[in-house]
Amino acid sequence: MIKFQNKPYLFNIKLTAIWAVSESGLGGLIHALKLPFSGLFLGSFAVLIITYLAYISPNKFNAILKATFLVVLIKVTASPHSPPMAYIAVLFQGVLGACIYAAFGVNKFSTTMFGAIALLESAFQKILTLTIIFGIGLWESIKEFFNGIQDKLNMDWISDLPWVFLGLYALLYLVIGIVIGLIAIRLPNRVYENAKTINSSEIKFNDNGLSKRKHKKRRIYLIGFLLLFSVLVFVFSGSLNSALYIVLRTMGAIIFFLFIFNPIFKILIQKWAKKKKKSQNETLNNIIELMPSIRRNVTAANSLSLNEKNIWKRAKSFTINWLSLSLYYDFDDNA
Repeated sequence: MIKFQNKPYLFNIKLTAIWAVSESGLGGLIHALKLPFSGLFLGSFAVLIITYLAYISPNKFNAILKATFLVVLIKVTASPHSPPMAYIAVLFQGVLGACIYAAFGVNKFSTTMFGAIALLESAFQKILTLTIIFGIGLWESIKEFFNGIQDKLNMDWISDLPWVFLGLYALLYLVIGIVIGLIAIRLPNRVYENAKTINSSEIKFNDNGLSKRKHKKRRIYLIGFLLLFSVLVFVFSGSLNSALYIVLRTMGAIIFFLFIFNPIFKILIQKWAKKKKKSQNETLNNIIELMPSIRRNVTAANSLSLNEKNIWKRAKSFTINWLSLSLYYDFDDNA
């Protein structure tokens, strides 16, 4: 049985625990909900949580930074094999939110600015990663490919398609960031009102409702496809030297990241985590104790959101229900 309990003094630690759960395993739920653009959803969720923290905290800068470092600390412990860019994304979102909300407060201007910048960084981080791995050769091969189509069809605009796609990709993240910012400022009140209306008899719990989603194979397939595509374009265009350069450069970049950069990064971040665990031991233990019930609330929130057939409305309903249960409800195992 669960009981409604309004304890705002616990919200900081609960929000940090919710953010930690989302970073360490929400991918499994996204898969279950059949939501597209998992990175977009996770980035948007981080914007909502950081804005919620800013909304309830008198000292916004310190509260958000503390939550950010605790989430990274838990991510290091729970998901030690996460790539460096995953930690960088969390740190960027947290530091950006702390700076914006400390400077401008929580209002429509600050929330939309934060949402737009945070999601644009998420979009361009992926493009930057591909550029680092493949080099400029990847974009040259894409340009060469579309130039070939343009020559055959005699249509001047086709060669501009890659940049149009990139522009639309960035625009998608920008628009969603602005929308998420507008939602974020209204979220605390909506969560509170929703929490008061939850009927506990409709809730279905499942302790195994949250699982980790594996991205490793998908990343390997993507890199393999892009490498093959780039090589074939240059081979058929007669540029064997360019094809060989892309293969060697890509292999060199992958070897560097796998065997040099990643191990050094993990050693450094684990040393940092070991040092921080001592100073944040009590708070960290409190968050870790909350995480199992917050994970259990995932399937409970999902059960409350099943009536929504529209995928985006369902995601919105799930988020509000998950926050409502995790912030305002406590379990009474003896009842």
